[in-house]
Amino acid sequence: TALHYACENGHENVVQYLIEQGANINKGNKGLETPLHIACKNKYENITIVQYLIRHGADINIGNFNGETPLFYACENKHETIV
Repeated sequence: TALHYACENGHENVVQYLIEQGANINKGNKGLETPLHIACKNKYENITIVQYLIRHGADINIGNFNGETPLFYACENKHETIV
């Protein structure tokens, strides 16, 4: 979704706009990854996006197709600030 793409590319303003417009914050992609999964695993380690998603209802316990949570991705990618 557009929200996944914005999270993947670190576009904070776009993330905020999409959520304000009613984007489904917990919608999974083909691999059942939510925008929070994407934000926790991308190269930007953008704590601002992660915090925004959580404050606006992102479920931190949703697992992807393999049962991996956003926390798993943050740990796997050594994103200490997010963890």
